[in-house]
Amino acid sequence: MLLAVTPAARLATPTSAQARVEVPLPPGFGSLAVLDRVAHAGQGIAPQVGRFAAQLHAIYISVPEFVAAAKSCPVVFAEAGRDAWQPMMLTGLETGQNLCTDAAGDWRAEIYCPAYVRRYPFCTAKVARGDPRTVICVDVAGLSDGAPPLFNQAGEETCRWQEMQQLIQEMETAARQTDVFCARLADLGLLESFNADIRPALGPPQQVSGLWRVHESRLNTLPPNTLTELMRSGFLSRIYAHLMSLDNFQRLLALRVACARGLD
Repeated sequence: MLLAVTPAARLATPTSAQARVEVPLPPGFGSLAVLDRVAHAGQGIAPQVGRFAAQLHAIYISVPEFVAAAKSCPVVFAEAGRDAWQPMMLTGLETGQNLCTDAAGDWRAEIYCPAYVRRYPFCTAKVARGDPRTVICVDVAGLSDGAPPLFNQAGEETCRWQEMQQLIQEMETAARQTDVFCARLADLGLLESFNADIRPALGPPQQVSGLWRVHESRLNTLPPNTLTELMRSGFLSRIYAHLMSLDNFQRLLALRVACARGLD
C-alpha cells in the first residue's frame, strides 16, 4: 500500500458575495456546497455520518491530536506537495480498509476518533488564493431534514451549530500550528522516508510504503539550544509521541486478524 495525500478535485462555488471559491474535495467527501444558513435552514447532521470514513486507511490529524492518536495507531507523515508534509493517523494496512471502524462502519469506542471525522460533513476553504477569508463548506450528503437543525427556519444559529462551529474554528487554529510544526521539521532535515514491514503469523509479509517519519538519530544530534526551542514550543513532546506510535503497526495487524475472524 502506498500512502500519499491524494490530489484534490476542485469545485468552483459562488458565495453570497459572488466570490469564486476553489474547494479541495477532502478524502471521503462527496459533493460540496458553501454552507448557507438560509438554503440549509431546518437541516441537521444526518445519523451515523462518521461512516463516511469507513474506507479511509489514513486520516489527517493535527499536532494537538498527536498524543491521543499515538495511543491507538501509527502517526506518520505523508508528502503533501513540494517540501510539504501532512501528519496522518494510519487506520489500515490496505487501501480502502479502515480497521478503526466496526463492521457497520462506526468508529470503535476504544480508539481515538480524529477531529477530521468528528467535523464531517463540514470543511473550510479559502475564498481565493491570497485572500485571507475562509468559508465553511458542507458535504450535502451528510445533512438530513430529520436531524436537530443547525439553523432554524429564520436562518438563526442553534446550539448544535454553535458546538460544531467551535470545533471547526479549533481545527483551523490547529491546522496553522501543524503547518508551522511540519515546516520546522523540514527545516531541520528531520524527516525521512521509510517502509513499514508487516509480518503476520500466517500469510505472506506485507510492506506499507510512502511513509515519512522523524529520523531519531538526527533528532538526538541537534544542538542543545535547538532541542530547548523544540521543547518550549511543545514540538518535542509531539515528536516523541509520533515515534512511540510507530509500535502500533502490530495493533493494526491484530485488528485486521480480528476483523477477518469476525471478532469485532
